[in-house]
Amino acid sequence: LIVKSLRKNNLNTYLYAPKEDINHRLDWKKEYSTKWRSNFRKFTNIGKKNKINIIAGIAPGLNFNFKQLSENAKINQKSDVKLLVNKAKQLLDDGATSIALLLDDIPDDFKIKFGTNVSEGTYHGILANRLSKELNQNIFFVPRIYADELNKDEPHYLKDLSHVLNVKIKVFYCGENV
Repeated sequence: LIVKSLRKNNLNTYLYAPKEDINHRLDWKKEYSTKWRSNFRKFTNIGKKNKINIIAGIAPGLNFNFKQLSENAKINQKSDVKLLVNKAKQLLDDGATSIALLLDDIPDDFKIKFGTNVSEGTYHGILANRLSKELNQNIFFVPRIYADELNKDEPHYLKDLSHVLNVKIKVFYCGENV
């Protein structure tokens, strides 16, 4: 098992974020099944016994409605913000030690979908902050631009993100190249 291998090699963290898990990425709004949750709880319990932190990733970027983050947007039980918070809480309840918000590997079509009045980097930072606040814990975050070589599509993304992102949120960034 991977968890025992991590411990054997003096490592302490596993990030669960497979793009093949449709409830993680493509159908992130859909709840996990009872069977999946039971298996995930078994996995996180093995992690705890082996002193391995389990970070659960959620990748809502393909179809998250960022307009819901505007000041006048109403948040209800069916809003994307509420669905994301509920999914994160479910993963934490099932034993994950932390949550990672993953907005990487999504199309560069933010302005087409949401307009130009607020930047993509700003909205991504607002979402990360909101999730962290709602969970009452720091989260991990992978921005859409996660390496210098990707900065060409949206040169202001990282600057805008850095202006709003809570400094306590840990960002995964590759550096110069992916």
